[in-house]
Amino acid sequence: MFTKPYLHIFIYLLSFLTSVASGANSPIVMNYHSVFIPCFDQQDNMQIATRMYYSNNVAYFLLVNPNTLSTQTLAASELKFRSYFTARELQNTPYIKSLARYTSPSYTLQNYGLIEAEYPAKGMFLTIDMCPSSKPFEENFFKFLVELASQTGHPTPIAISISGLWILQHPFEFQWLINKKIQNKLAITWVNHSFSHTNYSDLPLEHNFMLARPGDFENEILETEKLLLQNNQLPSVFFRFPGLVSNKTLILKLRELGLIPIGSNAWLAKNEEPSNGSIILVHGNSNEHQGIVAIMPLLYNVSLSWLPLTEALDYTNGT
Repeated sequence: MFTKPYLHIFIYLLSFLTSVASGANSPIVMNYHSVFIPCFDQQDNMQIATRMYYSNNVAYFLLVNPNTLSTQTLAASELKFRSYFTARELQNTPYIKSLARYTSPSYTLQNYGLIEAEYPAKGMFLTIDMCPSSKPFEENFFKFLVELASQTGHPTPIAISISGLWILQHPFEFQWLINKKIQNKLAITWVNHSFSHTNYSDLPLEHNFMLARPGDFENEILETEKLLLQNNQLPSVFFRFPGLVSNKTLILKLRELGLIPIGSNAWLAKNEEPSNGSIILVHGNSNEHQGIVAIMPLLYNVSLSWLPLTEALDYTNGT
């Protein structure tokens, strides 16, 4: 068991080894922390900086476009800041509206957050959880998603809910996914799924998963984001709680970190039936193969459309 000071050293070394294995020109991310700074890019598009960090002594920000919910990183020198904004400017954007809507009462112990499209969507949303696992990933499943791109003529949109420990345990599989993204075969939205995804088999939900150590919540989120950035991948604005378990305290902390919680109304391994607009949940880490078996008939259905997760939100919603 690592004590806390040595745990951070252990995480750093594993992260370094992951970067070496990937062969990528990986940025070094230092002093990574949460911020909330409205600003503008060089094209005068409003951005909201939600994280700040340093790489090679240069200050960078992780940015959210509040109108599209897309994310990017830019050096501070590439942004335009001003000392005043109106609250209305921010509150009327889809990002802030969605963030408020999915971090407000009533709070539930399980499956709180966005679980299906906010409008009659003509398609479904495939989310794939990658919790820590000692098993190889579902290779045939992912290869089929790649083949599907060749059939449709566009990258298959998927959202991967990824844990930091899975990245560290499976650096080559992680790089395989990145490569398919680079090759325009998979359109991946990276959903934060915490760093450790701790699950105690003998504890009730009220004291399990992230509720077991709520004081570690921010670190659990930021460490996974750092790993993504160090592998040249962009964290999205979405977060999936391990076990889909949360409470009011963690949801309000999630709001402070600028992340929207994602649940599911079609966890296939639990025999939940999907329909148009469903956010489907399967596990790609080989821990729940029955969900992979259940998704395959849907993937074979050429008339079914798969949609990127950001399209589950209704951008005209004025509530």
